[in-house]
Amino acid sequence: MKKILLTCFAVSLWLVSCKKNETSTTATTENGATVYYNGDILTMEGDKATYAEAVVVKDGKILFVGKEDEAMQQAGEGHNMVDLEGKTLMPGLIDPHLHPNLGAMILNTKFATPFDWSFPWGNVKAVRGHEAFIAKVKEYEAELKDPKEPLVVWGFMEPFHGDISRKELDGISSTRPIMIWQYSAHVMWLNTAGLKYLNITEKETKGNSQIDYAAGKFVEAGFFNVVVPKWAPTIRNNEVMKTNMLKLRDLVHMGGLTTIGDMGTGSSGELWGDFNYMKDNLENDETPFRMQFTPDVNTLNLVNGGNFEKTYEMVEELSKKTSPHIIIDHAIKLYADGAFFGQNFQVLAPGYLDGHTGEWIMTPENLNKAMRFWWNKGYPIHIHCNGSLGLQTILDELEKLQKELPNLKQRLTIEHFGESKPEQSARIAKLGAVVSANPYYLYSMGDKYVANTVLGQERGSEMVRLGSLVKNKVKFALHSDFTMAPIQPLLLAWIATNRVTADGTLMAPQERVSAYEALKGITINAADLMQLDKITGSIKVGKKADFVILAENPLKIDPMKIKDIKILETVFEGKAFTIKK
Repeated sequence: MKKILLTCFAVSLWLVSCKKNETSTTATTENGATVYYNGDILTMEGDKATYAEAVVVKDGKILFVGKEDEAMQQAGEGHNMVDLEGKTLMPGLIDPHLHPNLGAMILNTKFATPFDWSFPWGNVKAVRGHEAFIAKVKEYEAELKDPKEPLVVWGFMEPFHGDISRKELDGISSTRPIMIWQYSAHVMWLNTAGLKYLNITEKETKGNSQIDYAAGKFVEAGFFNVVVPKWAPTIRNNEVMKTNMLKLRDLVHMGGLTTIGDMGTGSSGELWGDFNYMKDNLENDETPFRMQFTPDVNTLNLVNGGNFEKTYEMVEELSKKTSPHIIIDHAIKLYADGAFFGQNFQVLAPGYLDGHTGEWIMTPENLNKAMRFWWNKGYPIHIHCNGSLGLQTILDELEKLQKELPNLKQRLTIEHFGESKPEQSARIAKLGAVVSANPYYLYSMGDKYVANTVLGQERGSEMVRLGSLVKNKVKFALHSDFTMAPIQPLLLAWIATNRVTADGTLMAPQERVSAYEALKGITINAADLMQLDKITGSIKVGKKADFVILAENPLKIDPMKIKDIKILETVFEGKAFTIKK
């Protein structure tokens, strides 16, 4: 009996020494250590799901992963405890490819897209059909009190909204500047007042095949080189960017992310402007995630008059600007073909079934020249690529570079991976390239692109062929390319696992991947593609304490419910951030 009493007394002392926190929020403790326990702790280490009973965090890093009793010993006396109460803790989610500056600009517009959007500040319902879209533009126009205030509406998509022209926009208002920004952000339509507002004349657009002045339509370089420079001062200034960068911060957090990648710093043409808008507004203790910058050297090279060496100097200077929330690694961004949503991606035979052809952002000649320059400098290269012809162009040049310069071993990443041929997955594997894919392409456009006027059933349904990548052992990550998709990694994983469109259609089930492979795409594989896998992406001793806490385990529920899992909290480098309701 005496022995039992002594044992109970010892247990009581141990319980007192552990400051238990029932709300999953870390608090100030005697020794600074925190133990997470009593839930599904999914480590994302290895080729199959691996769980731990407990994790110890101290000084922003993972101190121990393993058995609960050992965790208590490792944590020492006076540690804090977080009871997960059966919830799931896994590595903080990662989006390796979005555009914070462009996203902040689009958050300053009115949304009218074919899909629902959820935000911390409210939801926006889908708008489909031409009449419904025009009615929404009229509704937005009527809400503006200042008769001279420009109206910018983002989200127009021809397959869902039909055709639009300057004449129709003039019918909505002949005095208010109206700007319809296509979903891809690569195309814009302006009414006559909008052309006058930006001082765009017919004379300066003559001879440009990517501008239809009569229709008020500006495509790809026609938009970026003519519209953007004149529009930027009003849509991109300190006041606008501060407000919307903070909105972006809340949106990223709502998605459960602890790491994001700016895949194209300098895409505005202002490298230091892009950098400073993010640093000035997001480099603080209220930001619960880190950011990695990859410079858009195509745009910067255009700004520098084609002087590669000058652009190289800018990139080298940028690399010195790493700070607590900002990581700038040794990698650059280039472009191949045009936008996916605008049907401007370049397609191998038989091409588009309606006979139109895609566009190049960088012609194959310019792309190959740029690839060669940066490869010689030893830089890993990320290339925006949406179609099979664009992919063939990239792989052809990569093969040449590897043969000519066998001592250079850096990696090439295909960004987006929209439409491709089955055999191209095997070629990607052979050349050692990797893929950062946007599965939202299938979700949003699958039902439209299977049409006989676009790609047809087979090619349209097999977009973003992740199953082929797994079969060929090609590492892939998943990204949003925000605002091309919502910043919701669990939604992206849901699409990859189920291959069901927004309209509920199952597409090419052979290209589905397991839920675990999909989760790798938003954790450890995403970290690997960002060259950050030594610090984040999985729950492993020595890595940053980056976690997300979910109401359910994505691997233990019906895969069709993954996108609906409630995200409760994130932990960034040991500091807890509750998701705003």
